[in-house]
Formats: sequence, C-alpha cells, structure tokens
Amino acid sequence: MRRHTAKDPAFAAAMKLLRQRAGKSLAELQADVGVSAQAMSRWENAAAAWPEERVALYLRAVGASEADLDRELYSVSEDPFAARFQRTTSWWQGFPTELENHIVSDESMAPWCEPGEKVFFQRGRPPKRLEGCFIEMRDGTRQVRLYERERDGFLYFRRVNPESTEQVLHSQVLGLHRIVLRGD
Repeated sequence: MRRHTAKDPAFAAAMKLLRQRAGKSLAELQADVGVSAQAMSRWENAAAAWPEERVALYLRAVGASEADLDRELYSVSEDPFAARFQRTTSWWQGFPTELENHIVSDESMAPWCEPGEKVFFQRGRPPKRLEGCFIEMRDGTRQVRLYERERDGFLYFRRVNPESTEQVLHSQVLGLHRIVLRGD
C-alpha cells in the first residue's frame, strides 16, 4: 500500500467520497477505525497524514476496497466543478450545459494543449494563478494561455511553446475564462 501524506489532497478527497457514498458519519466510524471523529476529519481534509494501518480499517468500515479507492483517486479532480462530471461512466452524460468549448488551432501551448484538442471553459469563471484560461480579445481573436496575474492595468499570461510571458492591456481583453477540461 502506498504511503499517504497530508500533501495528498486527492487521496483525502477520495476517502471522504467513499465514506459519504456509504452514508456514514465520522462518528459512526470511530469504533471500527479506532480513532476519534476529529482525527478522521483532519485526515479527510488533508490536514494530517493518513496512518497506513488505519487506511484498511477505514475502507472496511465504509464497505469499500482498495480497487474502489483507486477508482476514486483516478476520478478525483482538484477542481470540484470539473469533478462532478469526470466521474460519469459516459463522458457526455451529466456534462454541464453551461460549458463552452474551443478547438485549439496553434502550437503555442503544446504540449499542455495540442492543436485539434478541445478546451472546455465556463464564461465568467476567472482563472487562478497558472491555470489554463480562454481569452477573448476585443479584436475578435481567441487564445489559450496559462494565467499568471493582473497588475497595473495589465494581464500577464504564460505561453508554453516557445516559453514566454505575454503582457496584455486589460482594456484589450473582452473575456477571460477558466479552462475546466481539456482533451480531444
């Protein structure tokens, strides 16, 4: 079994999802796992490391296997918005209707995003630092970049190929939206 640390929020989120799906509270698991609900809460929130000897007890208490855990780890996203449809059996079922897509046409972001790949974004959802973003310029051009920061009336974006930072006047940007999924 792998060692899991507080620096592994995906593992913590997967364990919490397994418990929630089993319909059990932390208080109900105390006796089976052998620790307090508060300790398990710290584990589930990635504030403390999961002791290896408690992982199997926790899984047994929620009626899950290591295979179930692996499936959850595969499907858990750092972005809860994206996670709600990444776990569907068919990718189009439950796909949020508010997402729009754009097909990348140049190599400026390869290998992060290749030409012909689709990126899915939600209008009005701003990107966080170093997240992918879809930029609509006032002149009608559209770009995919990594968002860096906003400062003194300028927006800064990272281009991957060739690696560089681009500075754009805020007034030239019509829309800036976080990319929540990418792929072909």
